Amino acid sequence: MLALYLFAAIFFVQDQQKPLPELKPFLEELRKTLHTDGLLLSQYTYTDKLTEIELDSKGKAKKTEVSAFQVFPGSPGHVGYRRQIVRNGKPLSPEESKKEEEALQKRIVDAERRRSQISPAQREQNRAARLRREQQIIDDALGVFDVEEVGRENIDGRPAILLKFHPGQKYKPKTFEGKSMQHVGGKAWIDEQDHQVVRVEIEVIDSISIGLGILAKLEKGASIVSERRKINDEIWLPVKTDVTLSAKVLMLKGFNMRQINEYSDHKKYTVDTVLKFGDIDDPQR
Repeated sequence: MLALYLFAAIFFVQDQQKPLPELKPFLEELRKTLHTDGLLLSQYTYTDKLTEIELDSKGKAKKTEVSAFQVFPGSPGHVGYRRQIVRNGKPLSPEESKKEEEALQKRIVDAERRRSQISPAQREQNRAARLRREQQIIDDALGVFDVEEVGRENIDGRPAILLKFHPGQKYKPKTFEGKSMQHVGGKAWIDEQDHQVVRVEIEVIDSISIGLGILAKLEKGASIVSERRKINDEIWLPVKTDVTLSAKVLMLKGFNMRQINEYSDHKKYTVDTVLKFGDIDDPQR
């Protein structure tokens, strides 16, 4: 056993001493794998456990609410429906579950009615537009930031390249998301083998105005931590997003909060998945 530990330690040191990959080709490979969380999750059913924490001015919790939802696609490339299964930290009662199911079925029927009024050609145009917009957001992300390699770290036993990024001065973003990126910086861990994002830590470095600065302002210091993992050894999907923010609404009322989304029970979407949607595991486990 001691020999095994020594071998692992030597392997780890050797792995750390490997030269880092060339940055430009590495980012080019990363670009091929990048997708928004929405597109990735739109092909799967999953459980979304939501923890909302109201914070005081010192960042301490004042109030915490825990909910959980079953989520499944409404149409290709688009997350469609959520059914609540936990409220205030407790599973819904049979009566509450029945009402939630009835409300869900009504939403599905209404959505299908609206969808039937759109021609297949228009639906395809809408889908293509969503994909183009995603590509524009990704193009903005890679254009806005100046990136540098920091080192190599192991995450879940897999080597990941640690990158630091901060907004540059030359690139002009085309999307709202891209313009918001000009106000943030952070770090990203990229799986070295699969060129997939494993973890991202983002911090707002100067305030972000929303709605021309009239509706709301996201204050400096807000942060987002996002994690992805390889599911069933076939696809990388989001497993957790942790957002801490301080904001002002209508430039008057301020609030501090933390929101944690934990995604689990990912299942590839099929018609059978929807038919079995009511058979779930305990989301609290």
